[in-house]
Amino acid sequence: MSIRTRQKRKRVFRRWGTPVASLLLVVMALTSGCFLDQEVEQYYGRAVAPHSQEFRWSDGGLPQVFDPALAAVPPDTDAVRAMFEGLTEYDPKTLVPVPGVATRWESSTDNREWTFYLRHDARWSNNDAVTAHDFVRSWQRTLQLGERAPHARLLKNIEGAMPVAANSQPQPSTEAQANTPREQNGKEEAKKETKPEAPPQPKFGVEAIDDYTLRVRLVEPDPNFPALVSHPVFRPVHNVDDISAIINASASQRPISNGAFQLSKVGADGVLLERAKNYWDSQAVSLQRVQFVPAQDAETALLAYRAGEVDAVTNAGFEPLAIKLLAPYKDFRRATFGALTYYSFNMSHAPFDDVRVREALTIAIDRDRISEDEMGGATEPAKKFLPTEMTAAVDANHAQTPQIERDLVRAKKLLADAGFPNGKDFPKIRLLVNRNAQQREVAESVASVWHGALGIETEIVLKDWNDYELAFRSGDYDVARRSYVMQTLDESDNLREMLEQDAASLNPSQQTGAQLRSLLFTGQALCRGL
Repeated sequence: MSIRTRQKRKRVFRRWGTPVASLLLVVMALTSGCFLDQEVEQYYGRAVAPHSQEFRWSDGGLPQVFDPALAAVPPDTDAVRAMFEGLTEYDPKTLVPVPGVATRWESSTDNREWTFYLRHDARWSNNDAVTAHDFVRSWQRTLQLGERAPHARLLKNIEGAMPVAANSQPQPSTEAQANTPREQNGKEEAKKETKPEAPPQPKFGVEAIDDYTLRVRLVEPDPNFPALVSHPVFRPVHNVDDISAIINASASQRPISNGAFQLSKVGADGVLLERAKNYWDSQAVSLQRVQFVPAQDAETALLAYRAGEVDAVTNAGFEPLAIKLLAPYKDFRRATFGALTYYSFNMSHAPFDDVRVREALTIAIDRDRISEDEMGGATEPAKKFLPTEMTAAVDANHAQTPQIERDLVRAKKLLADAGFPNGKDFPKIRLLVNRNAQQREVAESVASVWHGALGIETEIVLKDWNDYELAFRSGDYDVARRSYVMQTLDESDNLREMLEQDAASLNPSQQTGAQLRSLLFTGQALCRGL
């Protein structure tokens, strides 16, 4: 069960060369964005002719992290996209991968091995050449950072990225007397057991064939790998030994970067990026500067935009009423952001181990009404795992994927088949929700539907975040409210990420890696309606 948050999806593209007015049309983020035009009466923002090619951006705060491995969310990831360039970038219109540092790429027939050919004119801001070795070192470093790197899991499909499964069992000895005492010179001597050798660690599957050829070997086939590597976590850093210059960036300690912009100033009054002179495509970059402007809250940011003090407001938590008031203006843009709110069943608690029960509870939910009422029209009902408009460019079949539709007749039949006609003898559901007014309202709406349509009682358990996480990790719930922000446009990657982020609860029986992969493939089949 899930509700997809309709927010602006932020992207800073490789081609920063368009004029300011048109650039604003592609840098769309979170719930709203506002853009300038000469016809003031039709536009919310005041039109002020720019004195220079500078983009003044209110992006929900100031970037704090300028490290591709450590940047977790905007505005940090927006700054990283501007300062660092990966092997590929997303096309702003089609969302398909386009060349970045790599000019072209090719794969093996089974999509397990990918080879990227790097451009020879790519340079770091200190004029060093960008090479395949930079990517090898950077990806290894991201994995070594472990939990400090919030999106390191996106590298897990690379061969050798993860250690060998700890639960792999040694093969039994073939010697009949391996553990049998034997007589020697009238004395009993126990034969020493040979301790099995640990299986060899797989070789890291990222290799620099030469300075400008990078080869990547994957565990599972991935036809969309070129799109995945456009994510900020795959972007290279100049030198691992000097990485503190990125983590502790300041005006006097500028990190070396390879993107269209480089860091110029960091302060409480803003973060300034300037066009990188050594960027290989600098002639196509018209903007001279990108200024991240601080704002105390969404209302303050909007007032600054209306006064012409900033060129765009993104990543701002506007109330549903404000969104409705802004919607008629031509400089307001709205797009789907890939974030899910979903309810997770604790399958170690009966009767939630019965798929009929889980399906009945799922298809009884009125997603449309919740999206419009409790969420104030700021979301869209998640009747598919991924938004169609986000995946149509990379998955032509996604638009035809069957939707999850509300079906009370089938829900009641499934519940009866599971032994609970009209909810009789069904235990009271303990629904765990983090303390949040909006999520409490959603939970109350869901509980009302389960009671009215299926005859099932629900106890809503509200907890502050730390207590909520503790209860979830310990399995002290029947159903729990969870959320997930999609990092890619690939269904497989997102399913893998979503399952693994809650592995402690979703995997109470300590399933093996093979079983988890089977679960992943089952999830893929369900998403595609198979």
